[in-house]
Amino acid sequence: MSKPWESWVLSQTKAPAISQVHRLQSLWGGYGELLRVHLQGAGSVVLKRVLPPPDEGSVSDRRKRRSYQVELAWYQAGAPLCDSRCRVAKLLASRIEGDEMMFLLEDLGASGFTPARPPLPEQREAGIRWLAHFHAKFLHQKPPGLWDQGSYWHLETRPEEWSRMALSPWKENAGAIDRALRNTRFQTLVHGDSKPANFLWNSNGEAAAVDFQYVGPGCGIRDVAYFLDCCFGESLTEESLKGWFDLYFQTLRSALESDVDALEEEWRALFPVAWSDYQRFYLGWGRSVQMGEWSRLQLEQALWTIA
Repeated sequence: MSKPWESWVLSQTKAPAISQVHRLQSLWGGYGELLRVHLQGAGSVVLKRVLPPPDEGSVSDRRKRRSYQVELAWYQAGAPLCDSRCRVAKLLASRIEGDEMMFLLEDLGASGFTPARPPLPEQREAGIRWLAHFHAKFLHQKPPGLWDQGSYWHLETRPEEWSRMALSPWKENAGAIDRALRNTRFQTLVHGDSKPANFLWNSNGEAAAVDFQYVGPGCGIRDVAYFLDCCFGESLTEESLKGWFDLYFQTLRSALESDVDALEEEWRALFPVAWSDYQRFYLGWGRSVQMGEWSRLQLEQALWTIA
């Protein structure tokens, strides 16, 4: 006997039958699953099934539930504006029934995009270029239905993590750091969870991104800081950072075809602020973390910037 979601997929794709189903992964926190569905004579699609646990009423639960509503709004209003330089999957259909949500998405794997963990150097470069094109595409734009502020760790949505933090400069200055990032002159959409695990790459050196649960307005350098932190962490250096900055801002300048000197000046200066903002979240996330010399230097620079 077929499952209800299988009938729905067939009704949306007009395929005669489902030949195979691969479970790609569970969704964070046990909120559902991601499936690759092979269709008889019609290729494959990806089904994102959101199945929240019984309503907990916690800050975390409300954030997660809202994140999937945001992701649906993104795929409906934002994703169609993206081009091959900031490739995303196309939304083929969606359904909401009670607490359950389903996203039927283009299978990027069928177009040659695959994950890489860890990504190769050239794939990291493609990820940075993707971010630059994405930020250029949505500079001073906000499709409806998204978060008021992008990124999954920003202070307003993480009061529990902040309260768990031991007293430190990251905790004491969390509010000032958050305000500096919220009040930037140049705002774009940030992906909000731009770790390499949320990117795919093809053999032509192009990147595509997935998981848009935390997309919303913000300072673009926030995505860059998080991406580089996930790639390098404390091994990042000022010399290597300069190279990543050059790649990002040259790509951004080319995509916008306009003068971005003022934007570049603002966002470069805010990199230590964005880096320190994420470290604040990480310190309160329930793990025992010792900040390294690089993160301590970034905090010093951040405090100087926002003073």
